[in-house]
Amino acid sequence: MTAVPFLAQQADELAGGSAIAEWHPLVILLSVVAGIMLLLIVRGAPGDHRSAVARFVLRMPNQLAKLTGMPAWAATAWAGTLGGLVIAAYGFFTDVAYHVAYGRDETLFTAPHTAIFVGVCLIAASAAAGILVANLTGARHGTRLSGIQVPWSLIPLVVLGSGAVAGFGIDEVWHAQYGVDVTMWSAPHMLMILGAALSSTGAWFVLAEGGVRPGTSRRATALHAVTAMTVLVALFAPLGEFDFGVPQFQQLYHPVLVLIASAAALVAVRLVLGRGWTLGVLAIAWVAGNLDTALLAGSAPVETRDSAILLGSAVVVEVVALLVGTRHPVRFAVLAGLGVSTLGLATEWWWNSQAHQPWTTSLLPDVLVVGIPAAVAAAVVAAAYAGAVLGRPGLVSGRLLAVALLVVGLALAVPFPRTVGDVAVQISVEDQGDGMALVHAQLDPPDAAEDARWFYAGAWQGGGNTVAHMQPLGEGRYVAEEPIEVHGPWKAVLRLHVGSDMMAAPIRMPADPMFDLEEIPLEDRAMAFEAETRYLLRETNDGPPALAVAVRLLFVALAAAWLAAMCNGGRRLAARGEHDAGPEAPDAPPVTATLTRSG
Repeated sequence: MTAVPFLAQQADELAGGSAIAEWHPLVILLSVVAGIMLLLIVRGAPGDHRSAVARFVLRMPNQLAKLTGMPAWAATAWAGTLGGLVIAAYGFFTDVAYHVAYGRDETLFTAPHTAIFVGVCLIAASAAAGILVANLTGARHGTRLSGIQVPWSLIPLVVLGSGAVAGFGIDEVWHAQYGVDVTMWSAPHMLMILGAALSSTGAWFVLAEGGVRPGTSRRATALHAVTAMTVLVALFAPLGEFDFGVPQFQQLYHPVLVLIASAAALVAVRLVLGRGWTLGVLAIAWVAGNLDTALLAGSAPVETRDSAILLGSAVVVEVVALLVGTRHPVRFAVLAGLGVSTLGLATEWWWNSQAHQPWTTSLLPDVLVVGIPAAVAAAVVAAAYAGAVLGRPGLVSGRLLAVALLVVGLALAVPFPRTVGDVAVQISVEDQGDGMALVHAQLDPPDAAEDARWFYAGAWQGGGNTVAHMQPLGEGRYVAEEPIEVHGPWKAVLRLHVGSDMMAAPIRMPADPMFDLEEIPLEDRAMAFEAETRYLLRETNDGPPALAVAVRLLFVALAAAWLAAMCNGGRRLAARGEHDAGPEAPDAPPVTATLTRSG
């Protein structure tokens, strides 16, 4: 996300006319948000505060409180967080699409970057505004810190929002020191992505602390359903690596992250909202997921594909709840996690058999070993989280929650290593005209790709993204299923992923004077496969190691602070819910009953 010339100028020329490079969709989106805010201010009641400034500041919070039925501070933080998420999500989608299709950009504040920055700033500002309103209105939620009243649910939002904003600035410094890494999963990028995405979990806590209980009215249920949808969508944000078809980490992450996110989101939805709502929230998410396509009017240059379909897992969670009930949440969570990681996994396997990098049988043993315990543990964590949202303490013991969090952490660590195997390749290119070439490969040893998770010729950053899988011809000989682009700014490599080995060999790379990189010409060559980061992250350099360590430690510290704030806030919200309203019924009302109640 840095501003560098030369190839960036070529990228902007290629992107001319594409909605992802234009300001019009963002201007429309921000105008709508600004218009809504202005309308809320105009229609809002000023309140009875002594200060004229405070009365003006409280106009919008008071109107939001009237519309949502929650305290002004909670309505402000909740609405601002969800609005920031929408803007940041639009920027995230268009920014990744731009970099995959065109490479670098010429300026820092492009339309996608501006959307990301405005979105994460709005999330952070919403938490701060919630605290301000809580103090102006004399709210007694949370705790007092240095004389300031801070609701418990806003502490995670402060951590996440500030981390996301910091990530934006850190990312520019990171690129200046280490070059350009066109990858989602760098430390600064994950500060922004996870900071924004996980703020949805804090927004659900805001509803809880604001006293909005699902099933008490249609309005309350609608607020919970919309928030649940944002949590469901947000948990899948890191899977953009696979949605856009240029993953740079082990493919094992794809199914493992799908299982963790599915089990966590769907179990929480079922426990909080009740019968039928896993399917209901999933339907809302499908509609919301198509809004980016509508905003871009079909002009995105990269074909994206959802990393998961979730229908099978949602049905499994509903069936488990029907068979065993939710009166014992841990039992329900364990069985639901098992169902998601087996029957739900089968649905996802069918769906991803046509992914950019299809799931193959070589992946299955590792998925079962890592994915099943990860899904069960994520479901248990979700049960504890749902208990906090519902104000029901003791659904999951502290010891069991700690074990579940540890299992999820280990599952995320297992696929992290990226190694290089001892494989050589003879690449032959067959000119097809119009800047296209058909790639042939001879492997040594000949069986090096027999258990490959992927083996393909890929081209990107010339105006799109092409993945041409290598088809076997026998005795270690392969040919790409279609020609790929090998002209102009297009970068083309041969990628081989076997187990933890992630290797690449160049087919053709353009010269890049900005980084003193010479052209790797299109020609036949014999060489050993190398670490694919050498070619996928060609513009990077070593840089100062201390900065990399500091940024990664900051990421870990913020993650730990968010977890601590969520656990502490969840424990206090659950205890407060029990004190205020008594234990919740063992199973929330069904969808039909909820929708027929008066508001």
